[in-house]
Amino acid sequence: MKCSLSTLAWLYAALVFGALPAVAGELAQHSARHADSPGIEWFAGDVADAFGAARAAHKPILLYWGAVWCPPCQQLKATVFSRPDFIAKSRQFVTVYLDGDEPGAQKWGEQFKVVGYPTLVVLDSGSHELMRIAGSMDLSLYASVLDTALADLQPADALLGAALAGRVLDESQCRRLAYNGWVLDELTENEFAPRARALDAAALHCPKNAARERERLQVIAASIAGRAESVALAGGAAPSHELSAHVEAVAAILSSERHAIGVGDALQYLDADFFRAVKARPDAARWLRRYKRVMDAVAVDPDYADADQLGAVGSKLQAIKTINNAVPVGAARAARARVDAALAGNQIPYVRSGIINAVLPIFELLDQNEVAYEVVKGELRKSATPYYYKADLAELAESLGRKGEALKWYAESYTEAQGTATRFQWGVRYVGGLLRLQPDDAERVRSVASDVLGELDGKDRIYRRARMRLATLDRSLRKWNEAAKGAHQAVLTSLHERLQLICVKIPASEAARSTCDGFLAGS
Repeated sequence: MKCSLSTLAWLYAALVFGALPAVAGELAQHSARHADSPGIEWFAGDVADAFGAARAAHKPILLYWGAVWCPPCQQLKATVFSRPDFIAKSRQFVTVYLDGDEPGAQKWGEQFKVVGYPTLVVLDSGSHELMRIAGSMDLSLYASVLDTALADLQPADALLGAALAGRVLDESQCRRLAYNGWVLDELTENEFAPRARALDAAALHCPKNAARERERLQVIAASIAGRAESVALAGGAAPSHELSAHVEAVAAILSSERHAIGVGDALQYLDADFFRAVKARPDAARWLRRYKRVMDAVAVDPDYADADQLGAVGSKLQAIKTINNAVPVGAARAARARVDAALAGNQIPYVRSGIINAVLPIFELLDQNEVAYEVVKGELRKSATPYYYKADLAELAESLGRKGEALKWYAESYTEAQGTATRFQWGVRYVGGLLRLQPDDAERVRSVASDVLGELDGKDRIYRRARMRLATLDRSLRKWNEAAKGAHQAVLTSLHERLQLICVKIPASEAARSTCDGFLAGS
């Protein structure tokens, strides 16, 4: 049956958006950062204390890593954290809510190897990761996945290694691997293929009575295998024999629509890389017909959140466009009707944000960024974090060739952004926009980039997410200077010196120090 928002989730919306006055009692005991998930008994102290509490209580940790502006985070809170079964199961853990903009959060994110929002991680009381949980699943599965984590406290990566070495898995172990959030891991280009092989090996070692788990592992392996050949496939190369075998495995799953619908959320992990491999098959048209039927089924399945149903619409369009080079008029019309119906609903803001996030890729696939631009503009006055949408508006305006508008939105999104990690993230996007749209204004680039680097001036700020964006900024600035044949060398030198004023405050023993020192070094 369709999951609806619980009374607690509705009460959150009322408190945050003004429908009711604040109340005393149990909700008042939660800090502001916990108020949007009041049914969960979030740990009141810091992360280090939470592990001490977990050891004392002989419980594992359930860590939620998110951000207030993040639409998928709001969707998770609305559709999963509000479920009575999930709330009840969460009480077997010490639950920790960690917003990426909290003091010290980025350093914890480095330790737990989390980057993308949202991420749910299960850890033992010694800080060892047991598994992580991806989103977009059938809503009824989340509580049972926590059960799976409780049943076997062996780390998922160790279990995967054992399967790769030939260990036969029981049903519980296979389920543990099948529902681990492998797609949330950051892998280097050279790690994709080995990970796909390991997941495929795990699938082969699942017992006969774990058919759905085996198929889920095969689909996830196939999606990762496609990424391993991304550059080659985009350049027109034929898929390798290994990738072709993954395509064949997915084709076998799709041949049974009932089985395929059972792993419908995992089938949405398949992307343009994988679909290019499908396109090389002589039976690509039949493969696509089967995939479309499954996505159509997921798109109307009430056990999925509205935004995840729209995600299935987007996955279907991506497959059509990649394999057939264009979206037929009928398919485009049907997709727009579905989007328009979703947007016409009077969702509370934090539910609506997930829907907006889901429809933007659909507009892009339909080459309707002009419509998307107007839709997003309409959300500004409704959102509690309009700076998030202003970043989207900047990118949409840039795609439409409106340079002045794009730069205006990039500037406002950065100026209005809240939270140290978020301000740096939005600032890097602003500098990137300047480098693309106004590359001759070297002084503005220098001034804005200097301000953005200043966001890193503070304790525990140059960690996983910031490091990635600092590396992006480094590459972009170097390319900008190279394109100008070294004319902007003085700007690069100035920015290197600017960050050095921050670097010297970081102890040499900290990993952040080498990242900091390396920014534009030798440029």
